[in-house]
Amino acid sequence: MSVARPSDRGTACCTLHVRLGCALAILVCAAAAGCASASIGLQKDGTYNLESSEQAMDCTRLSNGIWGRLQVLKALPAKAKAEREAVAPTAVQAFSRWFGGSNNGLASLEEYDRERAHIRSLHGVLIAKGCPPLDIERELAATDAEISQYR
Repeated sequence: MSVARPSDRGTACCTLHVRLGCALAILVCAAAAGCASASIGLQKDGTYNLESSEQAMDCTRLSNGIWGRLQVLKALPAKAKAEREAVAPTAVQAFSRWFGGSNNGLASLEEYDRERAHIRSLHGVLIAKGCPPLDIERELAATDAEISQYR
């Protein structure tokens, strides 16, 4: 068993405080950086922040990503219809359906808004990179009209 001299204990104590202080400082900086950066996904203003990997995609991958998301989007009106015809799984959703919440208690409307904003953001990157544009307005028009009856 080793015996620490009083002077050694003071040094160990100071070293421990410095290490804890450094660890706390690192956590605070990391938290501040996390808050300062924009969150990924659908924003409150209806825009969509892409991940860096999506922003780095080439023209082909961007086009394929947009077309894939358009197919998902086109299936959502049928999903919204089925959701509306089914009994609401929670009281909150039932209340939203009766009194007209922002999405009328339908999760598929939230998904529609998110996917639509994602498509627009991907298309913005596609245009910014000088890739051949897609006519997303034409593709979205029919689906927008179809989903509007569930809002």
